[in-house]
Amino acid sequence: MSKSCDVAIVGVTGLIGDVLVNVLDDHDVGIAQLRLVDEESNAGGRLMYKGQSVKVEPLERFDFSAVKAVVFFCAPAVAAIWAEKALAAGCSVIDASGHYRAQADVPLLVSGVNPAVLEGVSWPAIIATPGSQAVQLAALLSAIAAEAGVQSVTVATYQSMSTLNLDAVEGLALQTGRLLNGQPAEAGALPKQAAFNLLPRTGDIDEQGSTAQEREVEEDLRRILQQADMPVSATAIVVPVFYGTAAVVQVQTQDVMPLKRLVSLIRKLPSVKLLDKPAADGYPTPVTEATGSDLVWIGRLRHDSMDMHRLNMWIVSDNLRKGVVLNALEGLRLLIKDYL
Repeated sequence: MSKSCDVAIVGVTGLIGDVLVNVLDDHDVGIAQLRLVDEESNAGGRLMYKGQSVKVEPLERFDFSAVKAVVFFCAPAVAAIWAEKALAAGCSVIDASGHYRAQADVPLLVSGVNPAVLEGVSWPAIIATPGSQAVQLAALLSAIAAEAGVQSVTVATYQSMSTLNLDAVEGLALQTGRLLNGQPAEAGALPKQAAFNLLPRTGDIDEQGSTAQEREVEEDLRRILQQADMPVSATAIVVPVFYGTAAVVQVQTQDVMPLKRLVSLIRKLPSVKLLDKPAADGYPTPVTEATGSDLVWIGRLRHDSMDMHRLNMWIVSDNLRKGVVLNALEGLRLLIKDYL
């Protein structure tokens, strides 16, 4: 088994591009030669990798047989076409686009939380990563499940514009500028005014009143915790912030977990940071602590006033860096180290 291999990354422009470069500079994931790839309309530019300028190659003419692993950060529709072609060329695939996330026969991997899902996989294979909302909850919920049992999870996510797309980020900037200059906000790429406002729905709703994004969070958590029938209720709210994501989480445990025990548990988790102090600034926020950080930050720990089996908490992280790029690249490192 090799400790490094040639790797292609597909979907390297837009919001992901700068974050990807920064994470690659900060982390060694076992890449021998890196090939950067994007759709032809986005190809031709260059990104810096380890001090070297790497050209972005057109996806439509890329030879996947030249690499051993491929990570897809592109749109789901692009991954739907090209991931299977990469697999046919002998590449193992990590799909961070979301296209394969709900397929029961595709392992759903959160690095450091459930590596056992890769055992018994016939390589090369396609591996999926969950959405950034589930990634930030996975380590803590898995640890609580092992200690006290998890019976149900209720989560409200407070998501920045970058959890949607670049158009939403630019739309918020435009609306904010117009309002600060005494002009009316124009919805543009956003369904309603987002600046200085809250949007309690992203996308269409189903017959039960849930959006696709809310259903995805619920199903991701069930699969990560390996509890297919566990009650999970998610509400996704978009807030007027450019980067970062937050969640208010209530966990119903089988056994009562004292807060001291929970604090001790959190402090033992890698890549998780507790900030829960009586001081006025003793809590984490998406902008101040999470943005640009590899950590998931947790605060506001408390039992529910009506039921000691319920734990309430506040969780924040960098949705792009931690929730998307770092999780996928750490998964890649695991594949290169143990399976490729």
